Amino acid sequence: MTECSQLSSDELADIRERSARPAPDGDEPFRLPWELRSFALAVAYFESRGFPWTDFQHRLVAAIAESEVTNAPEQYYERWVEALLAQVSETDGVDIDDLDRRTAEILATPRDATHQHAHDGPAAVDHAH
Repeated sequence: MTECSQLSSDELADIRERSARPAPDGDEPFRLPWELRSFALAVAYFESRGFPWTDFQHRLVAAIAESEVTNAPEQYYERWVEALLAQVSETDGVDIDDLDRRTAEILATPRDATHQHAHDGPAAVDHAH
């Protein structure tokens, strides 16, 4: 397998094009937006770091095997995220429990309704100031 850092632009274009095609069984490759985002994050992470793509493949196979042992429902992109987090944890020292805790805190924080919102119309400009 080619290292991700050594993929040519043609190989990357081929990966992107194949990922956009429906799977052989007729299913879309990405059913939900977060699945596509997790795919893109993994590709970008490995590409930017120059890690062998096989590292990710091995982690993904291990995550799938673990889910089979624990009878976790098979959600391919959930295993994909687990594999990516394992790589980030090992390589960059990210504490996954801390990341989960911080994520829960953010999600539990009430939305700030006082922040700016986009407006459909053109912005008003005050030329006097």
